[in-house]
Amino acid sequence: MGYTLHREELEHQSRTRKYLLIEPDNLPDNPDIVLYFHGSLQSANVSRRFTNGTFDELAEKCGCLVAYPDGVDRHFNDARGILPVTAREENVDDVGFTRALVERLRRDYSAGRVFACGYSNGGQMVLRLLFDAPGLLSAACIFASTLGRGDNHRPKNPDSALQPTPVLLLHGTEDPYAPYAGGTAGLDARRTRGEVTSAAETATRLAELNGASPEPETSRPYPGVRAETWGGDSPVVLWTMEGLGHVVPSGNEVDPRLGPNTQDFIAAEVAADFFGLAGRAALPGELG
Repeated sequence: MGYTLHREELEHQSRTRKYLLIEPDNLPDNPDIVLYFHGSLQSANVSRRFTNGTFDELAEKCGCLVAYPDGVDRHFNDARGILPVTAREENVDDVGFTRALVERLRRDYSAGRVFACGYSNGGQMVLRLLFDAPGLLSAACIFASTLGRGDNHRPKNPDSALQPTPVLLLHGTEDPYAPYAGGTAGLDARRTRGEVTSAAETATRLAELNGASPEPETSRPYPGVRAETWGGDSPVVLWTMEGLGHVVPSGNEVDPRLGPNTQDFIAAEVAADFFGLAGRAALPGELG
């Protein structure tokens, strides 16, 4: 198996937007789409390296399209009220850009379901899509991001606009930039992204909006990982990664400033399992 890497451009909001597209050789009819939104100061290319090519491999294993949108000046205009970056200052319509990208892929490939993964600022962008593009996503996976607290939660639509959508969150307890327990997010005191809720509060709120069960069931899919599942037609699952930092587990070494990583599991495979993508890798307990 293999894939083709396409470097694409799309005109939106009088601006040339760029994205990378992974098209696997084994692409079926009506393929699913996986969108991956990069973190602050990253790009589509950087995110492929940062995740050790594991989302490229996802395209091959699952026969889906994987698209990596590029933010404006290396950021997306996400759902937080405090976001001191060009994308916010210039009121970049990243929701509209995402819709236009999906429409193009559906036109060119007769693509079907749409899934989104996002890390850090990209995870915040996925949260914004849940509120400001209700119904666009079939499911979402969010790495190292939580909802803003109070006035720092500021999508254009009210929370009631969210249409129930399965959500998986993975968050390290030693995250130095998006605190697992909530608090002030950001790179440092001069570049704060405001107050955010804890990972548990975020999962509980999304479960409430999804109409999921009020109390989660707990399991241990891997050593050092606690999975809490708020069940229902649109479940919410929180993976608490004990001792890990601001990371997307991908079997690679990352900048030590991000905190500890793990090689025990691949986040892209966990997301594929949650999305129900064909050809996914089996999780422990599913073999034999």
